[in-house]
Amino acid sequence: MFAQTRQADEVLVVDDGSTDDTSDVLARYGDRIRVVSQANGGRSAARNTALREATGELLSFLDSDDRWTPTKLEREVPILDGDERVGLVHGHVDLIGPGDEPLPEETERHHEMFSAAHRNGVTYAGYAFDCRCFSSALTLRVDAARDVGEYDPALLLDDYDLYLRMALDHEIVFLEGPAMALYRHHPGQMTTYELTMGQIQTAEKHLGLIDGRADVPQRELARRNFELMLARSWAVLDDQRASRKHLVRALRLDPALLREPWVARRLVASLVKR
Repeated sequence: MFAQTRQADEVLVVDDGSTDDTSDVLARYGDRIRVVSQANGGRSAARNTALREATGELLSFLDSDDRWTPTKLEREVPILDGDERVGLVHGHVDLIGPGDEPLPEETERHHEMFSAAHRNGVTYAGYAFDCRCFSSALTLRVDAARDVGEYDPALLLDDYDLYLRMALDHEIVFLEGPAMALYRHHPGQMTTYELTMGQIQTAEKHLGLIDGRADVPQRELARRNFELMLARSWAVLDDQRASRKHLVRALRLDPALLREPWVARRLVASLVKR
Protein backbone atom coordinates (compact mmCIF):
# COMPACT_ATOMS: atom_id res chain seq x y z
CA MET A 1 0.00 0.00 0.00
CA PHE A 2 2.79 2.43 0.86
CA ALA A 3 4.67 1.47 -2.34
CA GLN A 4 2.19 3.25 -4.63
CA THR A 5 3.53 5.62 -7.27
CA ARG A 6 0.57 7.87 -6.39
CA GLN A 7 0.35 7.97 -2.60
CA ALA A 8 -3.01 7.59 -0.87
CA ASP A 9 -4.32 10.67 0.94
CA GLU A 10 -5.51 8.52 3.83
CA VAL A 11 -4.95 4.89 4.84
CA LEU A 12 -7.95 3.62 6.78
CA VAL A 13 -7.86 0.17 8.38
CA VAL A 14 -11.08 -1.43 9.60
CA ASP A 15 -10.31 -4.00 12.27
CA ASP A 16 -13.41 -6.18 12.15
CA GLY A 17 -13.09 -7.90 15.52
CA SER A 18 -9.70 -9.53 14.99
CA THR A 19 -8.54 -11.95 17.69
CA ASP A 20 -4.87 -12.25 16.69
CA ASP A 21 -2.01 -9.75 16.92
CA THR A 22 -3.54 -7.36 14.37
CA SER A 23 -3.70 -4.44 16.82
CA ASP A 24 0.01 -4.80 17.67
CA VAL A 25 0.96 -4.92 13.99
CA LEU A 26 -1.14 -1.84 13.21
CA ALA A 27 0.37 0.09 16.11
CA ARG A 28 3.77 -0.06 14.41
CA TYR A 29 2.53 2.25 11.66
CA GLY A 30 1.73 5.05 14.08
CA ASP A 31 -0.02 8.03 12.50
CA ARG A 32 0.57 6.76 8.96
CA ILE A 33 -2.76 4.93 9.24
CA ARG A 34 -6.13 5.50 10.91
CA VAL A 35 -7.64 2.45 12.57
CA VAL A 36 -11.35 1.91 13.18
CA SER A 37 -12.07 -1.10 15.40
CA GLN A 38 -15.46 -2.78 15.64
CA ALA A 39 -17.05 -6.03 16.75
CA ASN A 40 -16.90 -8.71 14.09
CA GLY A 41 -19.67 -8.09 11.59
CA GLY A 42 -18.26 -9.70 8.48
CA ARG A 43 -17.08 -8.40 5.13
CA SER A 44 -20.08 -6.18 4.37
CA ALA A 45 -19.95 -4.49 7.76
CA ALA A 46 -16.23 -3.77 7.39
CA ARG A 47 -16.64 -2.30 3.91
CA ASN A 48 -19.62 -0.20 4.93
CA THR A 49 -17.64 1.16 7.87
CA ALA A 50 -14.89 2.15 5.45
CA LEU A 51 -17.44 3.93 3.25
CA ARG A 52 -18.84 5.84 6.22
CA GLU A 53 -15.47 6.69 7.76
CA ALA A 54 -13.60 7.68 4.59
CA THR A 55 -12.76 11.39 4.55
CA GLY A 56 -11.87 11.59 0.86
CA GLU A 57 -14.01 11.54 -2.26
CA LEU A 58 -12.53 8.30 -3.59
CA LEU A 59 -11.98 4.93 -1.92
CA SER A 60 -9.92 1.89 -2.88
CA PHE A 61 -10.39 -1.37 -1.00
CA LEU A 62 -7.62 -3.81 -0.17
CA ASP A 63 -8.71 -7.12 1.31
CA SER A 64 -6.40 -8.51 3.97
CA ASP A 65 -5.05 -11.36 1.80
CA ASP A 66 -4.49 -9.36 -1.41
CA ARG A 67 -1.96 -6.80 -2.64
CA TRP A 68 -2.02 -3.77 -4.91
CA THR A 69 0.36 -3.37 -7.82
CA PRO A 70 2.44 -0.16 -7.53
CA THR A 71 0.65 1.88 -10.22
CA LYS A 72 -2.95 1.05 -9.24
CA LEU A 73 -3.89 4.45 -7.82
CA GLU A 74 -1.88 6.33 -10.43
CA ARG A 75 -3.91 4.68 -13.19
CA GLU A 76 -7.37 4.66 -11.61
CA VAL A 77 -7.69 7.99 -9.79
CA PRO A 78 -7.33 10.24 -12.89
CA ILE A 79 -10.26 8.44 -14.57
CA LEU A 80 -12.57 9.39 -11.71
CA ASP A 81 -11.10 12.88 -11.39
CA GLY A 82 -11.64 13.48 -15.08
CA ASP A 83 -15.31 12.50 -15.34
CA GLU A 84 -17.85 12.89 -12.55
CA ARG A 85 -20.21 10.48 -14.30
CA VAL A 86 -17.83 7.61 -13.55
CA GLY A 87 -18.60 5.97 -10.23
CA LEU A 88 -16.16 3.06 -10.32
CA VAL A 89 -12.91 2.09 -12.08
CA HIS A 90 -11.27 -1.32 -12.01
CA GLY A 91 -8.94 -3.58 -13.94
CA HIS A 92 -7.27 -6.96 -14.14
CA VAL A 93 -5.91 -9.08 -11.30
CA ASP A 94 -2.98 -11.48 -11.26
CA LEU A 95 -3.39 -14.59 -9.12
CA ILE A 96 -0.89 -15.69 -6.49
CA GLY A 97 -0.80 -18.66 -4.15
CA PRO A 98 -0.67 -18.81 -0.34
CA GLY A 99 3.10 -18.26 -0.38
CA ASP A 100 3.05 -15.39 -2.91
CA GLU A 101 3.96 -17.75 -5.75
CA PRO A 102 2.63 -16.61 -9.16
CA LEU A 103 -0.13 -18.70 -10.72
CA PRO A 104 0.37 -17.98 -14.45
CA GLU A 105 -2.23 -20.36 -15.87
CA GLU A 106 -4.95 -19.12 -13.52
CA THR A 107 -3.90 -15.52 -14.21
CA GLU A 108 -4.13 -15.99 -17.98
CA ARG A 109 -7.59 -17.53 -17.65
CA HIS A 110 -8.79 -14.63 -15.45
CA HIS A 111 -7.43 -12.02 -17.87
CA GLU A 112 -9.24 -13.71 -20.75
CA MET A 113 -12.53 -13.80 -18.84
CA PHE A 114 -12.22 -10.18 -17.67
CA SER A 115 -11.41 -8.94 -21.18
CA ALA A 116 -14.29 -10.88 -22.71
CA ALA A 117 -16.75 -9.55 -20.12
CA HIS A 118 -15.76 -5.94 -20.88
CA ARG A 119 -15.31 -6.14 -24.64
CA ASN A 120 -18.39 -3.96 -25.20
CA GLY A 121 -18.02 -1.81 -22.12
CA VAL A 122 -19.98 -2.03 -18.87
CA THR A 123 -23.76 -2.13 -18.71
CA TYR A 124 -26.19 -3.27 -16.05
CA ALA A 125 -27.64 -5.86 -18.43
CA GLY A 126 -24.17 -7.14 -19.29
CA TYR A 127 -23.16 -7.50 -15.65
CA ALA A 128 -26.42 -9.34 -15.00
CA PHE A 129 -24.92 -12.39 -16.68
CA ASP A 130 -21.17 -11.87 -16.58
CA CYS A 131 -19.77 -9.57 -13.91
CA ARG A 132 -15.99 -9.68 -13.53
CA CYS A 133 -14.69 -7.36 -10.84
CA PHE A 134 -12.59 -7.82 -7.69
CA SER A 135 -12.83 -5.42 -4.76
CA SER A 136 -9.07 -5.11 -4.34
CA ALA A 137 -8.73 -4.01 -7.97
CA LEU A 138 -11.19 -1.09 -7.89
CA THR A 139 -11.45 2.55 -6.92
CA LEU A 140 -14.92 4.04 -6.44
CA ARG A 141 -16.54 7.38 -5.76
CA VAL A 142 -17.63 7.37 -2.11
CA ASP A 143 -20.80 9.41 -2.63
CA ALA A 144 -21.86 7.14 -5.47
CA ALA A 145 -21.51 4.01 -3.33
CA ARG A 146 -23.37 5.67 -0.48
CA ASP A 147 -26.14 6.83 -2.80
CA VAL A 148 -26.85 3.32 -4.13
CA GLY A 149 -27.12 1.93 -0.60
CA GLU A 150 -23.67 0.58 0.30
CA TYR A 151 -23.06 -3.18 0.67
CA ASP A 152 -25.97 -5.50 1.47
CA PRO A 153 -25.02 -7.71 4.45
CA ALA A 154 -27.88 -10.10 3.69
CA LEU A 155 -26.11 -11.38 0.56
CA LEU A 156 -23.24 -13.83 0.26
CA LEU A 157 -21.95 -11.89 -2.78
CA ASP A 158 -22.44 -8.38 -1.44
CA ASP A 159 -19.82 -7.07 -3.87
CA TYR A 160 -21.55 -8.45 -6.99
CA ASP A 161 -24.76 -6.76 -5.88
CA LEU A 162 -23.00 -3.42 -5.33
CA TYR A 163 -21.32 -3.52 -8.75
CA LEU A 164 -24.72 -4.08 -10.35
CA ARG A 165 -26.31 -1.17 -8.50
CA MET A 166 -23.34 1.03 -9.38
CA ALA A 167 -23.70 0.02 -13.05
CA LEU A 168 -27.38 0.91 -12.92
CA ASP A 169 -26.87 4.48 -11.71
CA HIS A 170 -23.28 5.35 -12.66
CA GLU A 171 -20.70 4.67 -15.34
CA ILE A 172 -18.11 1.96 -14.69
CA VAL A 173 -14.77 1.93 -16.49
CA PHE A 174 -12.64 -1.18 -16.94
CA LEU A 175 -8.95 -0.57 -17.74
CA GLU A 176 -7.07 -3.08 -19.83
CA GLY A 177 -3.34 -3.46 -19.31
CA PRO A 178 -1.27 -4.63 -16.34
CA ALA A 179 -3.07 -5.95 -13.28
CA MET A 180 -4.29 -3.56 -10.59
CA ALA A 181 -3.98 -6.11 -7.80
CA LEU A 182 -2.60 -9.49 -6.83
CA TYR A 183 -5.47 -11.75 -5.83
CA ARG A 184 -4.50 -14.51 -3.42
CA HIS A 185 -5.95 -17.95 -4.09
CA HIS A 186 -6.09 -20.10 -0.94
CA PRO A 187 -8.21 -22.87 0.66
CA GLY A 188 -10.00 -20.47 3.04
CA GLN A 189 -11.94 -18.70 0.30
CA MET A 190 -15.64 -19.08 -0.45
CA THR A 191 -16.71 -22.52 -1.60
CA THR A 192 -18.33 -23.17 -4.97
CA TYR A 193 -21.63 -23.66 -3.14
CA GLU A 194 -21.35 -20.28 -1.38
CA LEU A 195 -20.37 -18.48 -4.57
CA THR A 196 -23.22 -20.06 -6.50
CA MET A 197 -25.80 -19.35 -3.80
CA GLY A 198 -24.52 -15.78 -3.73
CA GLN A 199 -25.17 -15.49 -7.47
CA ILE A 200 -28.67 -16.88 -7.00
CA GLN A 201 -29.45 -14.48 -4.14
CA THR A 202 -28.22 -11.50 -6.14
CA ALA A 203 -30.05 -12.42 -9.34
CA GLU A 204 -33.31 -12.90 -7.43
CA LYS A 205 -32.86 -9.56 -5.67
CA HIS A 206 -32.31 -7.76 -8.96
CA LEU A 207 -35.24 -9.40 -10.71
CA GLY A 208 -37.32 -7.83 -7.95
CA LEU A 209 -35.50 -4.54 -8.43
CA ILE A 210 -36.33 -4.56 -12.15
CA ASP A 211 -40.00 -5.11 -11.33
CA GLY A 212 -39.95 -2.12 -9.00
CA ARG A 213 -38.11 0.38 -11.22
CA ALA A 214 -39.32 1.81 -14.49
CA ASP A 215 -35.98 3.37 -15.42
CA VAL A 216 -33.85 0.24 -15.81
CA PRO A 217 -32.03 0.47 -19.17
CA GLN A 218 -32.41 -2.59 -21.42
CA ARG A 219 -34.74 -4.00 -18.77
CA GLU A 220 -35.86 -7.06 -20.74
CA LEU A 221 -32.28 -7.90 -21.69
CA ALA A 222 -31.28 -7.53 -18.03
CA ARG A 223 -34.20 -9.73 -16.97
CA ARG A 224 -33.22 -12.34 -19.56
CA ASN A 225 -29.62 -12.33 -18.39
CA PHE A 226 -30.55 -12.73 -14.73
CA GLU A 227 -32.71 -15.71 -15.70
CA LEU A 228 -29.73 -17.16 -17.56
CA MET A 229 -27.57 -16.57 -14.51
CA LEU A 230 -30.09 -18.48 -12.39
CA ALA A 231 -30.27 -21.31 -14.93
CA ARG A 232 -26.50 -21.62 -14.95
CA SER A 233 -26.20 -21.38 -11.17
CA TRP A 234 -28.83 -24.03 -10.42
CA ALA A 235 -27.10 -26.30 -12.94
CA VAL A 236 -23.86 -25.94 -10.96
CA LEU A 237 -25.80 -27.09 -7.89
CA ASP A 238 -27.24 -29.98 -9.96
CA ASP A 239 -30.85 -28.86 -9.55
CA GLN A 240 -31.94 -29.54 -13.12
CA ARG A 241 -35.58 -28.69 -12.52
CA ALA A 242 -34.77 -25.23 -11.20
CA SER A 243 -32.23 -24.70 -13.98
CA ARG A 244 -34.81 -25.62 -16.63
CA LYS A 245 -37.43 -23.32 -15.09
CA HIS A 246 -35.20 -20.28 -15.38
CA LEU A 247 -33.89 -21.27 -18.80
CA VAL A 248 -37.47 -21.48 -20.11
CA ARG A 249 -38.18 -18.03 -18.66
CA ALA A 250 -35.14 -16.66 -20.46
CA LEU A 251 -36.26 -18.31 -23.72
CA ARG A 252 -39.72 -16.79 -23.42
CA LEU A 253 -38.06 -13.38 -23.18
CA ASP A 254 -35.69 -14.13 -26.07
CA PRO A 255 -36.45 -17.22 -28.21
CA ALA A 256 -33.34 -16.49 -30.30
CA LEU A 257 -31.28 -17.83 -27.40
CA LEU A 258 -31.86 -21.33 -28.79
CA ARG A 259 -29.31 -20.45 -31.46
CA GLU A 260 -26.68 -20.32 -28.73
CA PRO A 261 -25.11 -23.81 -28.52
CA TRP A 262 -24.61 -23.69 -24.77
CA VAL A 263 -28.28 -22.78 -24.19
CA ALA A 264 -29.47 -25.72 -26.28
CA ARG A 265 -27.06 -28.06 -24.50
CA ARG A 266 -28.20 -26.78 -21.11
CA LEU A 267 -31.84 -27.29 -22.01
CA VAL A 268 -31.23 -30.87 -23.16
CA ALA A 269 -29.11 -31.63 -20.08
CA SER A 270 -31.90 -30.37 -17.81
CA LEU A 271 -34.32 -32.81 -19.42
CA VAL A 272 -32.15 -35.91 -19.09
CA LYS A 273 -33.09 -38.09 -16.13
CA ARG A 274 -30.16 -39.21 -14.00
